[in-house]
Amino acid sequence: MSAMHFVPLPPFDHALEMSAPEKQPLRRLAPHWLPFLPRIADRTDETIEELLDAIRDNRIGLGIVWDGSRAHALVGYMLRPAGRELIGEVHWITGWGTKRWRELLPELEQFLKDYHHCTIIKPICRPGWKPFLKQHGYKQTHVMMEKLL
Repeated sequence: MSAMHFVPLPPFDHALEMSAPEKQPLRRLAPHWLPFLPRIADRTDETIEELLDAIRDNRIGLGIVWDGSRAHALVGYMLRPAGRELIGEVHWITGWGTKRWRELLPELEQFLKDYHHCTIIKPICRPGWKPFLKQHGYKQTHVMMEKLL
């Protein structure tokens, strides 16, 4: 297996979808990222169609953890302005063999900083990520809880 890297995927191109959908990069790359959506849907209580809508509307940006031949994880992020800051909110990271690729977090941070000009990154994550993120300079600023009604 080759070294793994974070690879951002291109946004959905609506003009290309209308003129030549077979050339749509995100559509051509779907075999690499689409298999992760059922797992995300299961954990977020969103349907696969809702996730696809967010991707097609470019409300969610995508990246994969890539080893040169296959994807090991999928990252979904959103950009949110807050005053003079631009926040990169990481809404999901899912995959298999997390301990083999979680050290790629600096690559994701650098991408959000250099490409999108984010000044803050905020992962929205499950509790198990907290110790790892604290080791990498993250601090807890809020606690999110939920209750079914």
